[in-house]
Amino acid sequence: MYIALSRLRVAPARVDELISAFRARAGLVEGHDGFIGLEVWRSEREEGELLMVSRWQTRECFSAYMKSADHRASHARIEPGLANSVRLERLEHLSTYEVVAT
Repeated sequence: MYIALSRLRVAPARVDELISAFRARAGLVEGHDGFIGLEVWRSEREEGELLMVSRWQTRECFSAYMKSADHRASHARIEPGLANSVRLERLEHLSTYEVVAT
């Protein structure tokens, strides 16, 4: 399994707007090979911080989606003012772990 964690920063006044955008997303990612799931987490300690956690079968599946027209279309739907206010602080990858219990 491959997990990508994107740490996003946005002005605290825009957090709910960004969460609403995620809830209303196009859902195009679900049709891509290797996609397992996506969650968005709000920090309880850092105002304006969200984590986007996506799970994939392999890193190659994630990379293919990131280069796809569907990824570009998903991001193009975001209101420009909101999109410009979001800062990707860090993208982390977990790919050396095997899920052994749930």
